[in-house]
Amino acid sequence: MKNGNYTLGHHLVAFLDVLGQRDEFRGLKKPTNAHEEAEVKEVLRQTAGFVVELRAIFQKQFKAFEAGMLSMQRHTKEPLRPSFTGFSDSFVTSVPLREEGHELVPVVNVFSALSAACVVMLTALASKHPLRGGIDVGLATEIGPDEIYGTALERAYLLECRVAKYPRLVIGDELWRYLNAALTHFESQTRPVAKAITAIVQRTMKLIATDGDGNRILDYLGAVVVEHSVPEHAAQMVKPAYEFVIAEQKRLTSEGTSELVARYGLLRGYFESRLPLWGLGVSQS
Repeated sequence: MKNGNYTLGHHLVAFLDVLGQRDEFRGLKKPTNAHEEAEVKEVLRQTAGFVVELRAIFQKQFKAFEAGMLSMQRHTKEPLRPSFTGFSDSFVTSVPLREEGHELVPVVNVFSALSAACVVMLTALASKHPLRGGIDVGLATEIGPDEIYGTALERAYLLECRVAKYPRLVIGDELWRYLNAALTHFESQTRPVAKAITAIVQRTMKLIATDGDGNRILDYLGAVVVEHSVPEHAAQMVKPAYEFVIAEQKRLTSEGTSELVARYGLLRGYFESRLPLWGLGVSQS
């Protein structure tokens, strides 16, 4: 449906939010001496600076993924890169699932978006910054460069603020239906490009797991991520992230925050179910 220059269509949207940033800012005041100025600079580095760093990581992942898809680019001149925008401490990645254009582009960009979200999630936890998000498919229209408007964004946002409840990226039902429909459509075809698309969809679905409470989540510590990682990531990213989760669980326990303690218990359980894939052992503390 078109109205002027606006086109309504299905989009994948990932909405991610860095938690706790506002609390850090509430205690800030304009410094009056060198000591206070140093403290303010450190808070700004850990908040505003960290958000800028995560934005750069998103873009770096998209660029690296696109560069690695040279064999796919012979099929299309469309960009193999999701749209991305950031506002405050939130990030929005979107992929138009258009019927026009090359059929390869949407599925490649969906995989790129989920892969980048995996890296950003693990980076955030390893840096002691909890991250929460939702990823789903819905209707939307593009209202500016890298900016969309519609129920696709609403779905992802509601998953983040109502369903996720603790650091994880929840996958919506519509995204899961889209992937299953795409798999059914392409795996019955014999064209070489259809076989390539089928393989990408299958790999994308392996980035999704079922969490302890039955919700589907992005499996940012799963086998597919391990395959695309270098050996150093286990010690440099996964181990620090796991240690942060344990530390947060202990802190919340000491504060008597029982509901959050239980949620971080689920997060710890997810980590400990994946640690063997990274060659890491479970902490006894």
